[in-house]
Amino acid sequence: MSLLIAIGVIIFSSFIIYLAGNRFAESSSKIGDYFNLPRDVKGATFDAIASSLPELLVALYSVIIFKQFEVGIGTIAGSALFNLLVIPGICVFAAPVAFKVGKKVLSRDALFYMIAVFVLITCLIYFKTWGLIIALLLLFIYLLYIKEIISHTRAHKKKHKHKTSEEIKFAKELLIFFLLMAVIGVFTFLLTDSAIDLSHALGISPIIIAFTVIAAATSIPDTIISVVNARKGDIDDATSNVFGSNIFDILVGIGLPLLIYYIYKGAVGITFTNLEIVLGLLGSTILVLYFFGDDHKLDRKEASILLLMYLVFVVYTIILAIF
Repeated sequence: MSLLIAIGVIIFSSFIIYLAGNRFAESSSKIGDYFNLPRDVKGATFDAIASSLPELLVALYSVIIFKQFEVGIGTIAGSALFNLLVIPGICVFAAPVAFKVGKKVLSRDALFYMIAVFVLITCLIYFKTWGLIIALLLLFIYLLYIKEIISHTRAHKKKHKHKTSEEIKFAKELLIFFLLMAVIGVFTFLLTDSAIDLSHALGISPIIIAFTVIAAATSIPDTIISVVNARKGDIDDATSNVFGSNIFDILVGIGLPLLIYYIYKGAVGITFTNLEIVLGLLGSTILVLYFFGDDHKLDRKEASILLLMYLVFVVYTIILAIF
């Protein structure tokens, strides 16, 4: 595949993912509203899982079809960094109210996100071959997170009488949900294939393309959901979507493809040469939590710092590719 064709397919696939992701995210959000879930729970589950579908598919394709699991890891690390720095940065300027998150989002979602990042870095540093144990560990941590989500939902429903929304046509939204899932699946495959071809054409590591191009393209649904919620003033919803998406990406987006690959082929060797990328994710996580730490607020100055940091990471990644 020539350089121009690869770039053209990447741009077209990203555009289709944007269009499909927009409506896909809307359907997911309506399904969550239909069951009258707490805002932060909906953000951390329905919104987060729906918007993380492209990253999960990239990881599945990269390990099962393209035999380059590092591409999936690079995409997930890049997407997590994009979600963490760019989405809150944009949401602060989009929100009509102060960007203040609830304690539950920080004590539950942010905590599990820190655990996920720590486990990912530990595995990359100490294990060159990933198999059943690492796959089950990642998925087990996600199950613990879901357990906390369920516990919070039950506590919420004890205080608030459960009532499904009659305005939402559940069957219609469910059908749209699965149809758009198929569309996103097809174009995510084309995006991954073309991005790998682009890395070969440019003579650079596929991880670099995954961390920048694929990660930004697959983060479009996350951005749409969080910005829409921020404009409504649903700050907990917007923020829990960021943390919930990253938790899902790291734990399920890596754990599930790894488990499937292990069942059919055995353990997979990991050669992740750009470890500073994931260490940058850890540093960014600490900074974001520091900004939220005092009063649980994120102001415009802090949001600008986050956006600038992402730009620095992208420039640094381009330098890595060149030299």
